[in-house]
Amino acid sequence: MIEHRDAALRALLALALSLLATAPAALGQEPDEDFRPIRQGDPEELEYAVDLFPGATHDPEIPAPEAALGQPVGSRVATHAEVTGYLRDLAGRSPRVHVERYGWTYEGRELIWAAIGSPVYIAHLDEVRANQARLHDPRGVEPAELDGILASTPAVAWMAYSIHGDEPSGSDAAMALAWHLAASADPEVVELLERVVVVIDPMMNPDGRERVLAMYRQSAGYTPALHHRSLHRGRWPGGRGNHYLFDMNRDWLPGVCPETRARWHAIRGFCPQLFVDAHEMGPLDTYLFPPSREPQNPHLPTRTSRWPAVFGADQAAAFDRHGWSYYTREWLESWYPGYSDAWNTYHGAVGILYEQAGLSGTALRRRSGEIITYRESVHHHLVSSLANLRTLAENAGEIRRDYLAQARRNLAEDAPGNQRMFVLVPGRHPSREARFVRTLAGQGIELFRSEEGFEASRATSTLGQKPESRSFPAGSIWISPRQPASALVKAYLEFDPRFERSVLEEERGELETRHRSRMYDVTAWSLAHAFDLDAWWCDHAGLPGAPLSELPLPDGGIESGPSAYGWAVDGHDDAALAFAVRAMEAGLRLHLADEAFQCAGRDFARGSLVVRRHANREGAEEAVAEAARAAGVRAMGLGTARSSGEGPDLGGAHFRLLERPRVALVSNSPIRSDRFGHLWHQLDVELSLPFALLDAQALGRFDLRRFNVIVLPPAGGSLRRILEPVADDLEAWVRSGGTLIAMESSAAALAERELGLSSVRLRRDQLEELETWRYAAWRERIAGQAEIDEERVWGDPTALRGESQEAGDEGPGPATILDAPEPPDPASHDRWLRLFAPRGALLRGLVDTRHWITAGTDSELPLDFSGDRAFLSKRPVETPIRLASAGQLRLGGLLWPEAVERLAGTSWLTVERRGHGQVILFACQPGFRGLFRGTARLFANAVVLGPGAGAEAAMDW
Repeated sequence: MIEHRDAALRALLALALSLLATAPAALGQEPDEDFRPIRQGDPEELEYAVDLFPGATHDPEIPAPEAALGQPVGSRVATHAEVTGYLRDLAGRSPRVHVERYGWTYEGRELIWAAIGSPVYIAHLDEVRANQARLHDPRGVEPAELDGILASTPAVAWMAYSIHGDEPSGSDAAMALAWHLAASADPEVVELLERVVVVIDPMMNPDGRERVLAMYRQSAGYTPALHHRSLHRGRWPGGRGNHYLFDMNRDWLPGVCPETRARWHAIRGFCPQLFVDAHEMGPLDTYLFPPSREPQNPHLPTRTSRWPAVFGADQAAAFDRHGWSYYTREWLESWYPGYSDAWNTYHGAVGILYEQAGLSGTALRRRSGEIITYRESVHHHLVSSLANLRTLAENAGEIRRDYLAQARRNLAEDAPGNQRMFVLVPGRHPSREARFVRTLAGQGIELFRSEEGFEASRATSTLGQKPESRSFPAGSIWISPRQPASALVKAYLEFDPRFERSVLEEERGELETRHRSRMYDVTAWSLAHAFDLDAWWCDHAGLPGAPLSELPLPDGGIESGPSAYGWAVDGHDDAALAFAVRAMEAGLRLHLADEAFQCAGRDFARGSLVVRRHANREGAEEAVAEAARAAGVRAMGLGTARSSGEGPDLGGAHFRLLERPRVALVSNSPIRSDRFGHLWHQLDVELSLPFALLDAQALGRFDLRRFNVIVLPPAGGSLRRILEPVADDLEAWVRSGGTLIAMESSAAALAERELGLSSVRLRRDQLEELETWRYAAWRERIAGQAEIDEERVWGDPTALRGESQEAGDEGPGPATILDAPEPPDPASHDRWLRLFAPRGALLRGLVDTRHWITAGTDSELPLDFSGDRAFLSKRPVETPIRLASAGQLRLGGLLWPEAVERLAGTSWLTVERRGHGQVILFACQPGFRGLFRGTARLFANAVVLGPGAGAEAAMDW
């Protein structure tokens, strides 16, 4: 059906173009003989005329990409339609090629793979895939059968291109590679396809590519623009991310994006031995490929220590034959498990990353004066791909035997780490737990639900509890590393992986001597911490259990029962926020409980929502039911306003009327596009909340009175310049009832005294007054914790001062943990400490569980932390989340003592009442990468609950 539709659209397009071509004559106009269309891509005068396949012969019945593109392949950026259409055409012409769609993007573009191999393998592709699956999971397969598979079936290579849309050269190389493999009559290619089935994933991010390609077209001209920073190469938000601007090369772990989830399934269907991931990097760079440098994740399969070096050596030799520059190891590391090549490495493939200097689809001039064309960059990727495929073909037998040996090690009881198991106790956050199970099962990780309670020894929790034994209830979810996805289980779920000492020494030296870090990405990512789950590692218990691929949630709707008074939705689960949005959009009036209460025979957590029948219009019941169904929550009927327990009655002051959020999300430069995308996705996809996008470059032109929430995502250094002209307007807007939310660098901008928008300050700006801030934080921490001695209360009124200070707490005095003399210059000392800022560490947050913004959280919350911004706050500013004291601060990742000195006890989340409104500051991005669900809840609370719970709107009358 779709192919017929596409054919019809092509026919209509051809007819339209022919009519346009004849239109001037039909209208009696002479054509403009001087006109010529702007050429896309490399200028003709800079043509890269090198033969991409010197000496090769190709079947003339199979057209080369030039026939589809109208100019040499790689001389311009091909569109998604051109690439997919060409590969489908190849599949129709060559028995070596089979194409299938494996998914869709947000914008409705298809994701395809093209399998290329000998006609026999392509005709029996399902059998090839089934045999690959047996090698990946040899349980129950006889050794003789496995030997037969190794002897008679090919290796599989998955060649993936351009996961970042503004790194387009990979997809153009994929077209050339597909044609060569499909059409070449050379014995070398024929033999390669007898040993290897090549699966080409030609364009991993069509939406990002088409977005940035439109920018390339719109800014193109007749005269070549060779400067590497020219706007001809794209502008905000660029094409790196998908529709919601997620960096999908870091999404393999959380699987937020539909493209990622579809790719999980497609790749697992082939179980490849080689995975190639083709990228671009800085425009003035050269070319990078493996092997990588330290740090290496300790859970990488053992076989990966050898093969990347073998592939890299052959790739280097291929580049040397052309005289091209390249390098290895310099910044390429293998620590974070959520990259494309890393994810596939954990599944058993040899993961290979390419990084080509990014030309943005057209030629550029290097500092040396050399001009490099886009087609040459495509040639680099093509040569790399062919070199890797030859290496796989030449070593196919040994690589596949290693692959099987690794699969057997994954299942072995005595393999490192296989003596422990991961356990999740469900019930803390049902919707997060369901998402956690879906996320892991979608990647091939096996989960089980215990049918009975059990006891386990040497247990360790996410928050560092270490009882000698721990009882787990029936229904607990457990994951054993003794499974095909063993390496992925350990890499994703270990709470605190640690660097080798040599890595620490090298990183320390780099920081102290060059004032820069060698860390490429985050140093901690534990899914259990990110989701804030009740999770443990313990000794393997050898349990029976039922396989689990999905954790069902109850259907949304109204729970049967009397509802004379109204309905209540429990606020502990995140889905309550989605209900609140839908209910308020439907015109319902909701009240937020600031304490737990009991009603209708059930306990309701603080943050629960009550819909009072008498405060709403007729038809409220249908509106509640519809909102509950859409959000997936159960709304309990309430026959009375009387609480059946110790909690407050439902008609009192503990229930605050919410205001419908009217939200503006600030966008455009200098806002960081990926961070903006994380927030955009949460508001739009997860909360279904209507909002407006405000242009950061034109904030002064908007009537802010239309909104009661404004969100400032993290931004570049020029944000303050943009905020200064509108600071007075923002201040007036806040004081009249607005909720201003900022995070990370944007929060730092608001904390500057000169803007006058917040009383929160950055530590580096208060070095002379640190003792005052520390004392205020200490007083806040011990409030309500003093042990009451009645004899002393009634007898000696001076007895209680400071007695409840916890051991190890910094208290009001200086908190210096370096064994060094007091620095003579506090500012220079602070600059020194800031060098050691964490890069994606997991820290312990201490939560004020009485505050409305922390609904859905417990007394401690794992926090993602990056950067050197340490925020200071004191009363009357409220601090719902502070970082823990020095001895309790780190939960995972690299945290130097110098960073502890700066961060311990500082503010992570502040709420400041200003007039009738409020300013809410997050020290770091909540919901980073869509992974950190615990902090994403805080952001949702701020946006959805904030206008009513923390601000005060004018009363209608």
